[in-house]
Amino acid sequence: MVADGRAYVVGPNALIHLQGGSYLVALQEAVTPGRDGSGLVALRAFVDDPSLGLAPGTQLLVGLARAAHPTGASVVLGLPQLQAQEASLAGVPSATAKFPSVVFPTVTGGIGAEAVALAERFLGVPYAWGGATPSGFDCSGLVMYVYGLLGVSLPHYSGYQWYAGPRVPTEKLEPGDIVFFHPSANGPQHEGLYIGAGEFIHAPHTGDVVKISSLYDTQYALSYVGAVRPYTAGTASSSSSSLLPSWTSAPG
Repeated sequence: MVADGRAYVVGPNALIHLQGGSYLVALQEAVTPGRDGSGLVALRAFVDDPSLGLAPGTQLLVGLARAAHPTGASVVLGLPQLQAQEASLAGVPSATAKFPSVVFPTVTGGIGAEAVALAERFLGVPYAWGGATPSGFDCSGLVMYVYGLLGVSLPHYSGYQWYAGPRVPTEKLEPGDIVFFHPSANGPQHEGLYIGAGEFIHAPHTGDVVKISSLYDTQYALSYVGAVRPYTAGTASSSSSSLLPSWTSAPG
């Protein structure tokens, strides 16, 4: 495909960055907003540049291939915890009609890069306060869910996840590091997964969807707290539990 005058060879879940913070996701295996179930989006365009003539935050879904509807059938397109009927995958490269379990993307770069690749599958999923499934995520729920698929146990609260691994200086950020924002007496109140090049994927707030933003956007640059690398602590949560403060947990 050709985007912004450049030719790309794309496979499932290919992410293409455009100017002005906009991006495309090709052949996305995804939950389809407004529907109960999974489907395949041939092309998802997220617009963040008003010069394109669309309001920032607009999403365009092109070629939604027979989205599945809930019938109590098995997992579809590698997305667990969804009651969905099998969607047609005819003509889709590197895909089969049925997945017996979660299908992990083939990536290089370690567990952090794997976490990013998994999170990108959920671009466009609606924000849901307290949500931690592909039907809806809040910020910490998305990070907890993705790392849980990789065997890393995290609590469902940004203030607790702030203590889930060693701190990472900004100049040493790597894909998969958890970046935190909005400091408070109870710890950071927002977070996302760093994906590289100053960008992160997150579930922002009610009325929004899982999307990619820049650390350099004013709202995030001014509220940035820091980052941690959770997978260096291993899969056991008990090693860091003694570091957790005693405030009341709440999703966020």
